[in-house]
Formats: sequence, C-alpha cells, structure tokens
Amino acid sequence: MKKMLAGFIMDGKSGGIDRYLLNFIETVHEQTRVDLLTNEIDPDLEKQLEKYHTRLFAIANLKHPLSQYRQVRKILREGGYDAVYLNISTAIDCIAAIASKHEKIPVRILHSHSSGNDCESGLKRNLFNFIHKICRCFLYRYATKYCGCSVRAGEWMFPEKIVHSDRFEVIFNAVDREKYGYDETVRRKARKELGLDGHFVVGHAGNFCYQKNHFFLLDIFEEIHKKRTDAVLLLAGDGVRFEAVKEKVREKGLEDSVRMLGRRPDVGRLYQAMDVFVLPSNFEGLPIAGIEAQSAGLPCFMSSRITEESRITENCRFLPLEAGVEEWAQEILGVRGERKAAVFLKNADDYDLASQKRQLLSLTENI
Repeated sequence: MKKMLAGFIMDGKSGGIDRYLLNFIETVHEQTRVDLLTNEIDPDLEKQLEKYHTRLFAIANLKHPLSQYRQVRKILREGGYDAVYLNISTAIDCIAAIASKHEKIPVRILHSHSSGNDCESGLKRNLFNFIHKICRCFLYRYATKYCGCSVRAGEWMFPEKIVHSDRFEVIFNAVDREKYGYDETVRRKARKELGLDGHFVVGHAGNFCYQKNHFFLLDIFEEIHKKRTDAVLLLAGDGVRFEAVKEKVREKGLEDSVRMLGRRPDVGRLYQAMDVFVLPSNFEGLPIAGIEAQSAGLPCFMSSRITEESRITENCRFLPLEAGVEEWAQEILGVRGERKAAVFLKNADDYDLASQKRQLLSLTENI
C-alpha cells in the first residue's frame, strides 16, 4: 500500500480543512495509508483515526520554521512516504513543501483552501499579506500538482499561469445534498423547539472571526429589525470573536432578537428553521456553509468577495460589502414566498459527494 503524509489538521473539529482531511482519509484509506501533520496531538482525534491506521505527527508551528523543517524531513525520511499532500490557507505555510522536495518525495500536492488572511489585527493582517505575496513567488516551485477549493483560492496561492492550466484542479467542497434537503416536518419542529414560530429568521453559520464579518452582519440585522420587529438572527458557531459579538449585541439592545447558539452538531436542522441565510464574508476559498444552505432551499445572500463558483441555485445573490447595510437589509427583506426544495443549477453536480469521491481517489491513483 502506498503511503502519503498530509497536513495540516488541528483537532478534527476546528474548520473546513479538518473536515476535508477527515473525509479524504475516509475516502482513500483502502488504497492509500495517510498520516497527518499537526501542531498538537488531540487525543480524541488520535483515537478516531485508529480505524484508518493513521498516525498523527506533532511538529513545530511557523514561529519555529527551522525546527518544523527539520522535523518534517525526519518524518519523511523515516516514514518511507510516496507522496505529500499539504492543505494550506496561505503561502506562508511553505516549510513542509520545501522539506518534501529536499527529501525528493516524487509526488508533492499543494491544495489552497482560502483566498485571504484571517487575522484579527489589521496591522498583522497587512504584514501577513505582504509575507504571503513573497512566499507565493516561490512556493509553487516545490510542488508537482496544484489544487484549490475554487479558482479564486488557486489564484490566491499560485501564479495564474498554473491555475489556468491542466496542472491545477478544483477539488469541490462537496456536501450531502440529500441530507440538507428541505423538509417541512423538520422545519416545523425546529422552529417550535427554538421558539421561532411567527418570526422572520435570518441565519448564519460559521466561525466567529474576521473572515466571516459578524459585525457587519449585526449591522445588517439591526437595520432589518427596525423594519421587522419580528425578525430573529440565528448565529451558529464559535471562535475568537464570540464574546466581542455578544457584547456588540448588548450594545445594540438586540439580546432578545439575536440567538448565539455556539458550535452545533445539528446545523442542518437550523437551516430548516431559517427563512434566509446571510454570509457577508470578507473572503472565502469556497464556503461549505453556503453550499449547505443552498441545498436546504434557503434564499442566500453572500458577499461579492465570495466566488460565484459557490452559486448552485437560482436563489443565491451576491452583494458588495461597499453597498452598505441599508441595501443589504432591503434585499433580504425582499424575500417572498414559502420555503421550498432547492432547484439546482447544472454546476451543483460538482458539489455532489460521489463526484468529490472520484476526485479524491484520483489524487492517489498515480502515486
């Protein structure tokens, strides 16, 4: 059996890359043994991976690049790997790629999962963007294959000459569309359980961070609430901005109308309870939550900074952040009609799990 070293995973629960890597291992484990790089070994994740015979290797973070370089080379040298598969958000995360080429690993795959830097500090974000641009100039030289969750994610990480060639492949962020499909019975039960009967429910799911732009979302909802006092905002997720967002809700006097639900295992039920889904992100590689919400038949309003590759139904609109909260509120309040099952565009098939499975298996076929 061929062996692949992949990264980078956190605790298996912390975001899109974690979810993607777990799905990747589930898909390919019968033909390829996959081990994972992380910064700190999570005991629950380690136990979860035992059934795949997947090992976790803790390496230094990017604050210690030389240590990380040496550790990755040692792991590769001792492990006898045939391929390296690095899932990253910025070109700054280049150390493992350099190490894999220096160890002469024949197959080296880089996969871009973002189109921006998610830093709370504007100063730090600008600094990281500058470093990213420098690293982007040479990162591609250390890979043999290039992937991205969207073309925009590819262009963020690699030169356009690579992205717009057969050396680059979009690996679509697939979801179980049937699992998220509209269900009137579930909708009624969920709304009753959450006390939402008779309310206009605006929804959002995502980590509380700069990327997801929760403060702008609150401003939009405040404007909506002025015109519809029956409006409720559902926020599912957790993260570094959770308490700051909660404080902003208090400042706006919206405690009775904003439900901060934390990280939820039943986000599919929440989609059923919503009337509209709003995703005003500052950037995205390609938002899985947006694909899920559309699959649930929700009218979706997304930032124009999100690639239109993520549009899989007619009921999805993209608005510029520069348009301001009044225009966003007006468009959202214009939603009419009852919830119904999604009518998918042709490109929605790209986001089907069966289609993604074929793509993932193909990544390991030529190792």
